[in-house]
Amino acid sequence: MFQRLLKNWAVQIFLIFVLYYLTGRLGLLLALPPGYASLVWPPFGISIAALLLLGVNRWPGVLIGAFLVNARHMESISNLLLPLGISMGNTISVIVAALLIRRFLHFPKRFYLEREVILFLFLAGPVAALLSASAGVGLLYLNDVVSQKNASMNWIYWFVGDAIGGLIFAPLALMFSTQSRRYWLKSVTKVLVPVCVAFALILSASQYLTLSEQEKQSAEFTRKAEFTFNVLEKDFNGNIDMLESLKSFFDSSTSVTRQEFRDFSSTLHSRRPEVQALAWIPYNQDKPETLRIEYIEPLPTNSQVLGTDFGTHPDRQALLKKALEKRRLITSGPMNLREFDPQARGIFLLLAIGRPEGVLLEVLRLDGILRDLTDVLNDPSYRVLIEDVTQSSNRELMVDTLSGGGRDFHADFRWSSHLEIGDRLWEVTIQQDTSLRQGSAFNTAVFLLTSLVFVFLICTLLLTIANRIITVEEIVDEKTQHLIDLNVQLKKASETKSEFLANMSHEIRTPLNVIVGMSDLLEESPLNEDQKHYVDISKKAGHNLLSIINDILDISKIEAGLLTLEKTEVDLHSLVNDITEMFELKAREKNLELSVYLSEDTHSIFMGDPTRIRQVLSNLISNSLKFTTDGSIRVEVMKNQTEMEGNLIFHVSDTGIGIPRDKIPQLFQPFTQADSTITRKFGGTGLGLSISKRLVKMMNGDITVESELHRGSRFSFSLNLPWLRDVPAEGEHTAEEISQVPTGPAAEQEPLSILIVDDTEDNRLLIKAYLKNTPHQISEACNGRQALELAQKQRFDLILMDMQMPVMDGFTATQKIRKWEQDHQRPASTIWALTAFALKNEIDRSLSVGCNLHLIKPLRKADLLNHIQKLSEERHQHR
Repeated sequence: MFQRLLKNWAVQIFLIFVLYYLTGRLGLLLALPPGYASLVWPPFGISIAALLLLGVNRWPGVLIGAFLVNARHMESISNLLLPLGISMGNTISVIVAALLIRRFLHFPKRFYLEREVILFLFLAGPVAALLSASAGVGLLYLNDVVSQKNASMNWIYWFVGDAIGGLIFAPLALMFSTQSRRYWLKSVTKVLVPVCVAFALILSASQYLTLSEQEKQSAEFTRKAEFTFNVLEKDFNGNIDMLESLKSFFDSSTSVTRQEFRDFSSTLHSRRPEVQALAWIPYNQDKPETLRIEYIEPLPTNSQVLGTDFGTHPDRQALLKKALEKRRLITSGPMNLREFDPQARGIFLLLAIGRPEGVLLEVLRLDGILRDLTDVLNDPSYRVLIEDVTQSSNRELMVDTLSGGGRDFHADFRWSSHLEIGDRLWEVTIQQDTSLRQGSAFNTAVFLLTSLVFVFLICTLLLTIANRIITVEEIVDEKTQHLIDLNVQLKKASETKSEFLANMSHEIRTPLNVIVGMSDLLEESPLNEDQKHYVDISKKAGHNLLSIINDILDISKIEAGLLTLEKTEVDLHSLVNDITEMFELKAREKNLELSVYLSEDTHSIFMGDPTRIRQVLSNLISNSLKFTTDGSIRVEVMKNQTEMEGNLIFHVSDTGIGIPRDKIPQLFQPFTQADSTITRKFGGTGLGLSISKRLVKMMNGDITVESELHRGSRFSFSLNLPWLRDVPAEGEHTAEEISQVPTGPAAEQEPLSILIVDDTEDNRLLIKAYLKNTPHQISEACNGRQALELAQKQRFDLILMDMQMPVMDGFTATQKIRKWEQDHQRPASTIWALTAFALKNEIDRSLSVGCNLHLIKPLRKADLLNHIQKLSEERHQHR
C-alpha cells in the first residue's frame, strides 16, 4: 500500500515540493551578498533529477517549492507577483533541462562514453542555469530590486549557484534512486565521496567568500559611518561657533546697529545653507513679556519675521526665558518653522548675552541638514536617522535620509552614537542595506566562474571513471561475493562446532556430576584397602575427564568469542606460590626438584584475571611434570626486559624429553602434540597449549618455547598487567585486610528449608546425600512448574534450581517465582542456579532472571556445604 501511495501523482508532487523547499532553505544559508543568489543551489539539481525519474508532468511540485522559498514578504499582491515570476522561470529551466536530457541521451541508460557524461552535465548545469539566471535577474531588474550596475554581478551569482547545484546534486539524486542506479551508475561510493568532497570545497569557499566580503563591507561601513558622524558633529559645532562669534561681537560693542549685524552675520551664514536665519531679540526688563525680533539675516528670505514678537507664542517664549535664565546654549526640539516656512521643520539654537541684554537666535532647517548628509554619503545604500532622545521615553525623529516611504530598507549593518547639542541629546544612527550597493566585484566574479569550471571538470572526471570501471566492478563483485559466501560457510561451520562442543560438554557434565559426587560419598563410607584403591582410581578418572571437558569448553568459548577476562587484584607472588605448592607432592613422587624464583620488583599487586593466569601457569608446570622423568623444573617470574609484549614475563624450564625442532610450530595448534606416541604414553588432548596461547593473547601478551631434544624445554609467556600498589611488608595490613579479620566466634549454623529442583532423579539423590548429615529440611521438585507451586505454598530459605528441565525450565520458573513474591509482597527466597552449562552468557542469563548465585556441575560436596554454611551464617547475623 505504501508503494502504491508513493506512485500517486499528487503525492509525488508533494514530495518534490517538500524536498525543494527544505533544500532551498538550506541553500539560502549559503547566499552571497546581497542575498539574491547562492553559490550552490541544491534544489536546482534535485528538481532536474526528480523530473527525469518521475516524469516532467510533476513540475507543479517545483513551482510550489520555488515560490515558497522566494516569497519572503507577502504584505501585498505586488510582492507575490515577483516571486511567482522567478519561480516560473526556474520551473521552465528545469523542465527544459529534463526534456533535453531525455531527447539527446535517451534517459535512463548507462553512460559509458565521455561525450555522454559531458553532455549530461552540460545540460543539467550551465544550459539550465543560463535560463533560470536570465529570467530571475531580469525580473529583479524590471521591478527595480537590483540596479543596472548590480545586475551583471547578480546574474553571475545566480548562474554559478544554479549551475553548480545541477552539476553536483543531479548526479547524486540519480545515484540514490533505485531505478536510475540500475541503468546508470552502479559505482555509487566511488562517485559519492569525491563529489561530496567537491561540494564541501565549494561550501568552504562560499563561506570564506561570504565572510571575507562581509568583513570588508563591515570595515568600509564603519569607516564611512564614523566619517559621516564626524562631519555632522563638525557642522553642528560650526553652527554653535557661529552663535559664540556673534555673542563675542555683541560683547565687544556698546551697541550694534542693524548694518553692523548684517555685515557680521553675512560672513557667517553664507557658507551654511542649512541656516535659515540669525536673529537678535533684545530683552527689556520693563516689558519682560515683549520678545520682538529686532535684527534678522538674511533679511530678503526672512523679512516677514522681522518684528515678530515671540512673547506671544508660548513655546517660543518658554525657550527664550529658559535661555535668559540659564545663560548658556539652549536647543529646541524639532518643531515646525511656521514663522519662516510653514512646510519646513527645524530647530532653534538660543544663546543669551548680558550687554546689551537679549538672546541670539539661530534657526536650522532639518531639510538642509538632510541635504548635507546626502551630499556627504552619496550612496543610496546608506540611511541616517537623527533622533532627539533627551527624554528616553519620548524619542522624536528629526532627520531620516531614506527618501520616500515606499522603498524597503533592510539594515545589514548598523552604527550609532550620541551627539550633545546644548541641553539636548541626539542619537545619530547610520544603517546600510548591502543589496542597494552600487558597483560590482570583479574578483568575486572571477572566483565564481573558476569554481564553476572546477566543479564541471571534477564531476566529468568522476562520472567518466566510475562508468568505465562498472564492468570491472561486476567481475570483482562476483568474485568477492563468492569469497564472502565461502567465509560465511566457514564461520557457520566454526559456530556449529563450538555449539556442538558446548552442548556435548553439558551432556557429559550431567552424568559426571553424579559419578564424581557418588565417588566422594563412597570415599566417606567404611572401605577396605582394595575398595579405597578402586574409589581413588574412579575419582582420578572422573577428574581427568572433567579436566578434558573444561579444556573443550574453554576452546569452544574462545572460538565463539564468549570468554571474557576478569579484572581484579592479583598478588603475583602469592598466586605463583599457591600454584607451585599444588605440584610439590607430584614432583616429590617423581624425585624431581621443583624450584621457584620470584624477582623482588614483581612483589606487588597487579590488575588482572588470577583464574586465567593460574590456568596458563598450571598447564605449563603440569606439562613439565608429565614429560620430565629426572632432573628439575624451575619457575621464574620477573619484569619483562625482552622484545615480547607486556610488563611481566614467566619462565617454566625443565630437563624433560624436549621437542623436535620441526614440531615446535605445531605445538600451539588445537588437538596437536609433538608426536602421536605421546598421547598413548602420557595422555592428554593437545588443547592445553592452544588454550594457553589464546589466553595469553587475550591478556595482551605472547608465548614462546625454546627446546632441545633430550635436553629439555623452556616455555616463556609475557603478560601486560597494570601495577596497582606494592605488597605491604610482613606485619603490616591494609585497611581491607584489617576489616576482614574475624572479631568473634563463627555464627552457629541454623536449619534451612531447601528445595532441590532437578529433572534427573540421580542429581536430586546426590544433593540429598550431600545434605544427609545436616540439620536442613529437604524438599524436591522434578521441574519448574512443581517448584513454582511449592514456592507459592511454602517459603523456602534456599532453592537449588536446575536451569535445563522439561515442562518448565529453571529460567522461567525463577522469573515467575520472583514475580509472585513481588506481587504478594513476600520476602525473596535465595535461588542458586545449578546447571551443567558453564558459558558466560548462560551465567549472565541465570543471574538476570533473579538467581543469586550460579553453580556449575559437577559440584563437589565441600563446595556446596561451604556455600550453604555461609548462607546460614548470614541469615543468623541478620536475625
